[in-house]
Amino acid sequence: MTYDRYHTTFGPDTTNHPHKYAIDMIGTDRSVLELGCWNGHVSGALVAAGNRVVGVDIDADELASNPHIERGHVVDLDVQRLSEIEHERFDVVMLGDVLEHLRRPDEVLRDLTGLLNDGGRFVISVPNVSHVDVRLHLLSGRWDYQDVGLLDRTHLRWFTRAGLRSLLDDAGLTATRVETVRHPMGASQLPLDDAYPADALRYVDADPDSSVYQFVVEAVPGDGAGALGTVEHEPIDFAGEQRVRDEQLAALHETNDALRHANESLTSEIDALKRSRAVRLSSSLRRLLRRGG
Repeated sequence: MTYDRYHTTFGPDTTNHPHKYAIDMIGTDRSVLELGCWNGHVSGALVAAGNRVVGVDIDADELASNPHIERGHVVDLDVQRLSEIEHERFDVVMLGDVLEHLRRPDEVLRDLTGLLNDGGRFVISVPNVSHVDVRLHLLSGRWDYQDVGLLDRTHLRWFTRAGLRSLLDDAGLTATRVETVRHPMGASQLPLDDAYPADALRYVDADPDSSVYQFVVEAVPGDGAGALGTVEHEPIDFAGEQRVRDEQLAALHETNDALRHANESLTSEIDALKRSRAVRLSSSLRRLLRRGG
């Protein structure tokens, strides 16, 4: 998998990839409105799967270089409603890594809902700001924007699972399917320290979403948490563990005191033995001297 700006290449056998998940959700023989289509890195795969695509992008040059779309719109979604210039309805509206670049993504989603066919759906991907690398990076007192990745300097909004669920709720949508792209600690572009407190690492690792790099969601108009739901942290009783450590430390102190007292007793006995031996030697020496005299 190689980087092309902030997009990546993928193929039929690619796994753990947001574009592959999105294409699988869309299926075939669909009319697709693809927002953030750029130069066609996903559009081509959609067309190859038997779909027809109308593209939208803020970059006119990249849109013009996309050979796969039937037509395209150059639109700044923070400024103009797409529904004012696009009047076709679509089976799928796709927003691949788009919502985090918008000031009011909820308003954009509500506007785009009017462009769905009956039974139509959204396919959305967003990065997860609660990934382990972001948490540890912030724990170091840093928030360094990057050219690509989780802290892309062009991001205006950041999402967790709960934040994405809240956004969908605000837009009148509910998730019907969720896939997660997962990467381990250190897999992002963020610089990390050489070491972190063990308890901090354990706490982050207890969150099942800490390895999630991106959420890919299928959503439809409706209410409820749907497939996003909630993910429970594995509980860690740090206070209880501290009590156990305090008890262990107290026991070690007691053992140390006992050993110190025992050492003092042994030292006293040794000193007494030395004095007793010295007395015996002195007595023997005096007897020898008397004999010699």
